[in-house]
Amino acid sequence: MDFEYSPYQGSRVNWLTTPEDRAAFTAHREGATLVSCGGKPVAALTTWRNPLHPYLLRFMTIAAAAADSLPPAQLADALLTPVVDRAKNAGQRGMLTVTTDTQSPLRSAMVSRGLRRIRTTFKPHLQLRDARTAPVTLAPGTRLLTQSDLLKSDTLSTTLIQTAYLAYQKRHDVDPVKPFTDTEWAPRILTDLEPTAPLALAQGNNVVAYCLTYLRGNRLAFGGAWGQDHGLLDGLLAYTLPALASRYQVLEGDFADVDEGGLQVYMTFPDQPDAQEQAAYAILF
Repeated sequence: MDFEYSPYQGSRVNWLTTPEDRAAFTAHREGATLVSCGGKPVAALTTWRNPLHPYLLRFMTIAAAAADSLPPAQLADALLTPVVDRAKNAGQRGMLTVTTDTQSPLRSAMVSRGLRRIRTTFKPHLQLRDARTAPVTLAPGTRLLTQSDLLKSDTLSTTLIQTAYLAYQKRHDVDPVKPFTDTEWAPRILTDLEPTAPLALAQGNNVVAYCLTYLRGNRLAFGGAWGQDHGLLDGLLAYTLPALASRYQVLEGDFADVDEGGLQVYMTFPDQPDAQEQAAYAILF
């Protein structure tokens, strides 16, 4: 079966892709490629570099209604081969796509050709009043820290920045983050922090647990959690989540299966059957 490749020019095609994948494709459509078979558009692909994670080439594919009449294995080859070529020619270590399409025959065919699922992320809207926490007495010498407490202490704020960076690195070992200095990473951690609720536990000058939330306009968004052990993070959550619930109704955010602390927060709430599921798939060279 022969496939033709041409520049994607926003052709009027009945795309069957999920709205989230179509939005990602549209956001990175510069340099996109239309894939046709027998003169009919059947799919499209695009690639781009992620400046935060620069080592794996990002790609997105979308399929048209006409693709249903094609063998998924052949279409998967037609889509993956040019992405592999682009990634290798650009000196990348591999390629990665993030998609809400996890069940289609085309996705299964891509998996059979080496695409490996490396991360699953859930995107719920958590009702803060439903958080299941129990009263906790903190160990002597353990302090609750709010945003203002951190900003008053260069030592504690630097410790939080470094700890959060190392935790982020660990979560993305397959898709490495580029190196950052403390000064470069600080705005990602300290900007727009929710100002009232406890967000970290400290013992001496060490941050031993944190749960970061951010104000994004009128939304409260989860930004990561970590603890030296489960008990320390549970102890923090016993104070953080009720404090947030007294001021906000909903906590949004991304909770990934590679983020142990984030999953601990997520499991504090009842099951979320309506949470959107998003998967990251990669091929490493």
